[in-house]
Amino acid sequence: MRAVVYGRISTDLQKETSVTEQVRRCKQYVEMKGWTLVDEFTDVGTGMNMEREGFKSMMERVNEWDVVIAYKLDRFHRSSTNAQTWAANLNNIGKNFVALDIDVDTTSAMGMAVFRIITALNQMEVEVTKERTRMGLLGVKNEGRWVGKPPYGYDSVYAQTDNEADKGILRLNLAEAEVVRMVFELKDQGESLTGIAESLTTAGILTKSQKRRWSTATIGDMIKRRTFYEIAKGRNPNVKRGKRNKNDLKDTSFYG
Repeated sequence: MRAVVYGRISTDLQKETSVTEQVRRCKQYVEMKGWTLVDEFTDVGTGMNMEREGFKSMMERVNEWDVVIAYKLDRFHRSSTNAQTWAANLNNIGKNFVALDIDVDTTSAMGMAVFRIITALNQMEVEVTKERTRMGLLGVKNEGRWVGKPPYGYDSVYAQTDNEADKGILRLNLAEAEVVRMVFELKDQGESLTGIAESLTTAGILTKSQKRRWSTATIGDMIKRRTFYEIAKGRNPNVKRGKRNKNDLKDTSFYG
């Protein structure tokens, strides 16, 4: 069987087995199995760096080998989920892999069975996490609280207090409220979404994410929430009013 060896070390992790040692152990495994070593590929860089020349070169020569051996599964991908997905895709094209750390060798029936069990358990963990998240968001929504990032014109109280009881509670952002009011006024005057976006961009007003350029999509979302903006103040206990001063908007709704 034709084999290649892959080793990688992340410069942001201090206590890692060196690339040289990784390759040495993998080559020992190849020799023990009696396979033919085609080549070895290595990368050195941070775990977040996806431009791994060694890995890319290895995959470009995938037709030259049958199995790839790595010291650890996360040498292929830092995320265990991504690593397992990659390994499954590799198997789908008739290639195999060996991860010495978890004793998985998909060239054998037992090794493939172990890999499938690991993959199934990982997928189950992902689904359980998704379900817990979904139920948590549903509970917040049923309490009449805001789910997700706060809309333009409001800030998250929880982001400021880090108090679980404040999750989903919004506080009026007076500066942004003025901008929302301006958007509605321009829309009522017949201005297009493009025109409104250009007006805000030209005025140097930043978006919620601190971008300088406004998009028609952002303005459109704001217009769609007009009813929310008009009824939220004073009627929803989960929307708090910030301190007012002489520069605040004077009407009771802030957006009417």
